[in-house]
Amino acid sequence: MKKITAILSFLLLSLGAMAQLEVKPDSFKEVAGFVNINLDIQSDDNDVPYAVIKVKTENINDKQRRELLFEGDAATFIECEYKIGEVWVYLTYKATYLKISHRDLSSTEFWFPFDMEPKKGYELTLTNNAKLSEEEILERMKKLEEAIQNQQEPQIVYVEEPVTPTPQKPTHKTPLNTFITLNLSNNTESEAAFGVTVGIKRKVGVFISFMSNFNFTDLGEEDKWDHINSTSMQALLDNNPTYASKRQYVSMSVIGGVVFKVAGPIDIKIGGGYGNNSLWMNIYDSYNSRTDFWISDHSSYGFGGLAGIQAHLGRFVVALDGATTNFKIFEGRMGIGYMFGKK
Repeated sequence: MKKITAILSFLLLSLGAMAQLEVKPDSFKEVAGFVNINLDIQSDDNDVPYAVIKVKTENINDKQRRELLFEGDAATFIECEYKIGEVWVYLTYKATYLKISHRDLSSTEFWFPFDMEPKKGYELTLTNNAKLSEEEILERMKKLEEAIQNQQEPQIVYVEEPVTPTPQKPTHKTPLNTFITLNLSNNTESEAAFGVTVGIKRKVGVFISFMSNFNFTDLGEEDKWDHINSTSMQALLDNNPTYASKRQYVSMSVIGGVVFKVAGPIDIKIGGGYGNNSLWMNIYDSYNSRTDFWISDHSSYGFGGLAGIQAHLGRFVVALDGATTNFKIFEGRMGIGYMFGKK
């Protein structure tokens, strides 16, 4: 009994130690019509699309197939679906190689012979080609029998199995992106302005926005009254029925702030800075015989605030913002632009 047990143990250890995984030569190819149809597994955490590889298996049972581990480059995300007779491996399409391992069947690395494309399907065949020839088995059994007959401890050679590291999700540094949008606005005084917003971000970043109607006319400080209330203005106009038809509106703001990702392609912007929104009218002052006399009751300048949302559709950016000057003048902004850098 002791002899039979020793022989069986020896054979099992020998066969297990010689097990070897291998990707069949020339088995990797693109499969026409085989695409990523799983709507829940479309792209990795950085919104880079997946490619999907159908890994067919030979000489690997169902239990072993479900214990296969898959790893890739440091910047590669991997997700798996274990099917009957095969494994569907979803991985970042920019991956350059795939490592396949099993605690009892060693491991193999397969380098892709060509660049994969996003949302395309591929396949390869993984086989366990471990076999001992009949001569090797008989020779090992003969040596074991001789050792037992001579009442010697059998010198069984244990082949140390390769240590398969526990697969860990690779850490990824979100790429740095720069975005720029051209903006159009309209405020509560029905005045339009134009401008540009420039920002830089990973998951969190900064931006600066400039808006203006590009009216930089000097009204003359000595002939300008600021912040006259509506009652005073109406009384002044009523007492001076003859006034010029001149009207000037000055709109300008510079606002900086932070932008951060909230979900998928959606970002939130919050910022503060300086704003100036001033409406001026030119009248004729019959009492003082002054013709270039400017008055205003719709002027506001000082604190400028902004809050908004933007979404990137591929490389294109669409933004919707709300802005205010001293919480007196309110402004709606719309912008379109482009994002530079890696997605």
